[in-house]
Amino acid sequence: MKSKPTESEIIDWCVAYLAKSLMLAPERIDSQAKFTRLGMDSAASVFLVSDLEDWLGLDLSVEMLFEHQTPAALACYLAARCAGHQSAAAG
Repeated sequence: MKSKPTESEIIDWCVAYLAKSLMLAPERIDSQAKFTRLGMDSAASVFLVSDLEDWLGLDLSVEMLFEHQTPAALACYLAARCAGHQSAAAG
């Protein structure tokens, strides 16, 4: 079984993903900035969520980006989901 990613690892993944997708240097991605401020549109959001699902092995919805509007907030939410998913899988 894969170990669950930490919140920090998820933030790093999101920053790298956004930098590549938006063609920016990673240091230009503020993990506290809203996705819309970073330049994410609806199509980019769908791709982000799809790639997160593949990486984390979770079923996710694009709507979560409206509730968790920054990479840092999203990482906090996803780390908790991963921890819960791993606990359920072990039980």
